[in-house]
Amino acid sequence: MKTKIIVISFLLSSISCASQPREITSKSNIKLEVRNQNIRDYIEIDGYYQGTNANNRDGGRIFFEDGTSGSFGFKDGVTEEMKRENLSQAIYSWEQKGQVRWGHYWGVFKIDKDTIVLQTFNRAGIFSMPWSLYEEKYEIIDKQTLKIIYQRPLYPTDKNELKKDPYEIGKRNIIDKFIPADSLPSSDCWLKEEKWIWRNEQDWKDYMEKIKERKKK
Repeated sequence: MKTKIIVISFLLSSISCASQPREITSKSNIKLEVRNQNIRDYIEIDGYYQGTNANNRDGGRIFFEDGTSGSFGFKDGVTEEMKRENLSQAIYSWEQKGQVRWGHYWGVFKIDKDTIVLQTFNRAGIFSMPWSLYEEKYEIIDKQTLKIIYQRPLYPTDKNELKKDPYEIGKRNIIDKFIPADSLPSSDCWLKEEKWIWRNEQDWKDYMEKIKERKKK
């Protein structure tokens, strides 16, 4: 297990700082703002969402009040009790430049009536991993149940992806259920450090200043 954790930590911490393609910044039209998304009025967020399919139980997705969302994988050997009592310790994480990092496919979202519209990013890394940008839509069935009804690449790395019907995923009846948990990880992530994801430049500057002060402690 230790070997697996070390390898994953190395891969994730070695992500390239290569600049993002212009298409990424131009097509990411959901921007991060300081204002609260009021997401608690729509769904539970003191925990994570996980697919009901057995193949989707190795991780989950967290929605944060600040409008960000991150998906993650669990460490080997963690029990359901460990996930509930201390989620931060149960998921894969690593340290990079003095900060604890976790998660993959970070994104920003907005609420549109009974739908969560989420845009997720994966930045280029080692082994020529390309940038990606996806848009997903989740229908809010109730405060603890989401159904993905739409998914399409906004920056496809494979032209064949453009030919796919973005609504086809809705026919698969993919349901994500809320699982309560304590000690959730922070929403701090690489995406929030990118100026282009923020609607207001001053908000980005304030966030970066907060990160700088935290590193001094």
